[in-house]
Amino acid sequence: PTGSHVDSGNRIVLNAPHTRGEIVSRAITTGGTMIARGEIIGNEVPARGHLECKGLILGGGLIHAIPELQGAKPGVELSHEAAVGKIAQEEIEYLMARGLDEDEATSTIVRGFLNVEIMGLPDELRQSIDETITELNAHDAM
Repeated sequence: PTGSHVDSGNRIVLNAPHTRGEIVSRAITTGGTMIARGEIIGNEVPARGHLECKGLILGGGLIHAIPELQGAKPGVELSHEAAVGKIAQEEIEYLMARGLDEDEATSTIVRGFLNVEIMGLPDELRQSIDETITELNAHDAM
């Protein structure tokens, strides 16, 4: 919400041969400031890592994505992708043309944005994500 400031991050250190890691990060702001950090360090080979960081701005706010990769030896393979943006009006209009109202369309898009389909994601975390989306929808309806 407006006035909030969140600075969060993830780090993977690949210190042994034949290691791999992946960070998948999603950030949403409804008016506050969100700093999303991600770091992968490859110290041994072969090692592979990928960092994905995406941010969605709903109704204002600021998202600062900071991906960082460090390869300490030849043969370390590290990659990242980062994107920050808002929901395109065309996406909302497309869903509204199919019978959803604006809030339902926005909710559907946000759910799709947060749906990362991570194998092994604990049910408790998946439920927490769903509850957060519901809270965002209730907040937007006010």
